[in-house]
Amino acid sequence: MPENAQPQEPTQKPDADAPAIDVSSLPPRIQQPVGELAQMLCKLASDNLKGLVVFGAALGDSFDPTRMRTQSVAVLDHVDLAMLDELRAKGVKFGKMGLLAPLIMTPRYIDESRDVFPVDLLEIQQRHVVVFGHDNFQDLSFHRPDVRLQCERELKRALIQLRQGMLAAAHRDKVLIDLCLAAAEHVARILRAVLWLKGKDSPASMHQVIDAARPVVDLSLNGLRGALDPRAGGDFSRFEALYHDVEALAEWVDKLET
Repeated sequence: MPENAQPQEPTQKPDADAPAIDVSSLPPRIQQPVGELAQMLCKLASDNLKGLVVFGAALGDSFDPTRMRTQSVAVLDHVDLAMLDELRAKGVKFGKMGLLAPLIMTPRYIDESRDVFPVDLLEIQQRHVVVFGHDNFQDLSFHRPDVRLQCERELKRALIQLRQGMLAAAHRDKVLIDLCLAAAEHVARILRAVLWLKGKDSPASMHQVIDAARPVVDLSLNGLRGALDPRAGGDFSRFEALYHDVEALAEWVDKLET
């Protein structure tokens, strides 16, 4: 091989008739680790693997690899615990490569969960790239009352977690900063579903989502934006502003007619 030549990543399973592994639509920074994960899943699951998609923040420009991990879903025809046990042994390797363990779903699980986890499945549908096999998310449909209910439930859960997290943080500002950042990212995900409920497009970045949601919910959401800045301080006023934004959003969603 010439000195400057780059090794070529395999693009498909050994079986030439099998669907190809394609990482070309992913951001360059995650192509290699995702490609290796796809190859490992193909090897372990064989024909049981029906699809692999990458979704979420890793696909956007605001992705921070120092504190975020790449999310994916492996769709299996049926759950094979023995195969998952083999995959578990590879967890340390892929963790070091910045990958979260893939969510394991089946087509039946996806279809039957549209009323239980519509916000989660909607997020995958809105921001995903197919790496291997069939796209099990593109054609999903959701009932608006189910989406609204999960939005309300998640926002009210976030309020509980913020209250408990503040007490657990005690005097440790770093813990309070991380608490606010995690809560703000979660609420931004919920806002994507809120925009969907109002018939609005969902932008790519979390900051753009917040800006798009402001006129829809008629709130400034300055506390939410401030909490997304990891460089900001961890004083109580920052926490308080975020908390009041989440509280106002929960009240707004509670009254939303679908």
